[in-house]
Amino acid sequence: MLVVGLVVAFILGFVSFVPMLLNPQYFGLRHKSAKYYADFTAVCDSILTAHPLGTNEVVNIAVTDPSLPKIITDLHPVKIQVSPQCVWLLLGSDGHAGFGLAWEPRYGQTNIWVLHTIAENLDTVIYTKR
Repeated sequence: MLVVGLVVAFILGFVSFVPMLLNPQYFGLRHKSAKYYADFTAVCDSILTAHPLGTNEVVNIAVTDPSLPKIITDLHPVKIQVSPQCVWLLLGSDGHAGFGLAWEPRYGQTNIWVLHTIAENLDTVIYTKR
């Protein structure tokens, strides 16, 4: 019975993870050049500067905002949120096939910033900057 339960759990987990794996945007974004990531994070830094926030505030930016830089709009985000030290985008869709992209300080190391994808339980750092 335990084996059957484990097999069912594995299959359900795999089935919920497959849509994200089939998302070409997810893999394409994770295999860009270092220059692309540097340009992207510079834009994120400019968004953080343009949206100074108080402690714990979060601002949703309309994905149709004409002031958004092309490097952001080219990703066709579903949602964009800015908090005091984070720019977060939801890409792909607003469901299981969607994934997050965040630019923020590494936890516990505020002098190191990371660009990372967040998909289901998979968090992958794709660029780091001091």
